[in-house]
Amino acid sequence: MSPNVFCDLHHGDLYYSLHLLFEERLKMNLFRPIGLEWFEKGFWKIAEPYSNAPDTIDQFLGMPKETWDRKKEPTQTYGQVVLADGVYHIPVKVGSGWYIQKAITFDQFLNMDFDFIIASYGPHDYPYSQLVQKYKPKAIYIRQIGNAFEAPKHTRYALLAGCWPMPPDVKYVKYHPEHHKDYCYTPPTNHNVIKSFIAAPLVEPDLPLFYEYEKWLSEFTFKMHGILGRDGVISGDLMPQTIKDSAFVWHVKRLGCCGFVSRQALACGRPCIIKKSYCYEYHALSKDLYEDSVNCIDLDLGSMQQNIEKIRYFSDPTRHVEMCRKTAEKFSRDVNFAQEAEQIRAFLASLERK
Repeated sequence: MSPNVFCDLHHGDLYYSLHLLFEERLKMNLFRPIGLEWFEKGFWKIAEPYSNAPDTIDQFLGMPKETWDRKKEPTQTYGQVVLADGVYHIPVKVGSGWYIQKAITFDQFLNMDFDFIIASYGPHDYPYSQLVQKYKPKAIYIRQIGNAFEAPKHTRYALLAGCWPMPPDVKYVKYHPEHHKDYCYTPPTNHNVIKSFIAAPLVEPDLPLFYEYEKWLSEFTFKMHGILGRDGVISGDLMPQTIKDSAFVWHVKRLGCCGFVSRQALACGRPCIIKKSYCYEYHALSKDLYEDSVNCIDLDLGSMQQNIEKIRYFSDPTRHVEMCRKTAEKFSRDVNFAQEAEQIRAFLASLERK
């Protein structure tokens, strides 16, 4: 019988990457929570920063609609839901395709056996350790750590995808979360478009820098997406093509320099504009992915005027096409999702239950 894995859901791309890892590559069964009881019992805290707004809770834990009209509800990404043997099978749109999320209520969780229980959201560290201790003591509790800046306090095991040196008593494996196949190389057709996909651009300390480069690079089109970004949020299925329509992806992001967008941009063959010092400041695992003038422009290495000239230099259509090709090739060399999955398989097999 295939092992069962239970994981919280707080980030669409992250959960899809876990689906690709556990279901597609490791042939395990991945489940996520559904139903308000998870919130009521204290095992879902994602809405706390938003004063536990009911619509936010419903967004993650509510029962999805069985039918939808994309023209009327362009952000609805669910297909027809099937309930079988207590498990909600939910088709979710990603890029040009679909995949199935398997969601379970708290009561159904109690009726099932699990090999691994994973918290991918920092504030879930303690609650999920208690979830294991109280209800599933035979399961192994693991923290998945992405753009988090605290070490796990309630587990000895971690899937490390982001930034933080682990304490000596935490056993971990490093890996790059996988993305769907639409994030693939396509030769660029735009050579003077710079886009930012930083989730919350208005709280970034380097936001003034974005405006400064926009002012001096007036021949370029600058786009700022993300929450409260002036050009709006891009839904998940539109992201791959929106990235490919860029010439460069602005990712000067102090508190998330190793996130999904930067890897997705590199996979699409779009160079990033970054400050690599942030990778070192926060011990980002992505620091080895970047090489200035090969797949990125590192603003730390030059003055503003020098960086402006470098951006202009690499926006020359011939040079830009070559840089985009090298960007995609480097990512293919640096990241092997199949190999990393096998390393995770060995890591999981080595873990000891209490």
